[in-house]
Amino acid sequence: MNEEKLRILKLLEQKKISSAEAMDLLEALGRGSRAAGEDRGRVLRIRVYEEGGEEPKVNIHIPLSWAKFMAPFIEGKIKAKLADKGCVVDMGKIQEAIEAHEPMRIVDVRDGGDRVEIYIE
Repeated sequence: MNEEKLRILKLLEQKKISSAEAMDLLEALGRGSRAAGEDRGRVLRIRVYEEGGEEPKVNIHIPLSWAKFMAPFIEGKIKAKLADKGCVVDMGKIQEAIEAHEPMRIVDVRDGGDRVEIYIE
C-alpha cells in the first residue's frame, strides 16, 4: 500500500493531479484497506448433510476474500448440486451477502433428513 501512496504523491508533485484529487485517492485507498481488513478471518461456509449423517458430506470453508473471486466460477456447480436435491437458491443473494462482509446465515434448507447450510462467519 505504501507504494500506491507514493505513486499518488508523485502524481501530485508532478502536478498531474490536484491536492483535492490526491486526498480523494488517499482516502479511497484507506477505505479499501479497511474493507480488506474486515474480511480477514471471515469465511464463507458451505455444508451439506445427507439423511442420517452426523458429519457433513460436503464441508467447504472459503476465506471471504477468495469467495468474492471464486463465486462466478463455482456458482454453476453449487446451483446444480442444490438443484439435484430439489433446492432452488438465488445465487444473487449469496453474492450480495459476500459483498456485505457481514456474518449471516444465507441458506438453511432442510428436506427430510438432508440439509444444506451456507453462511458467513
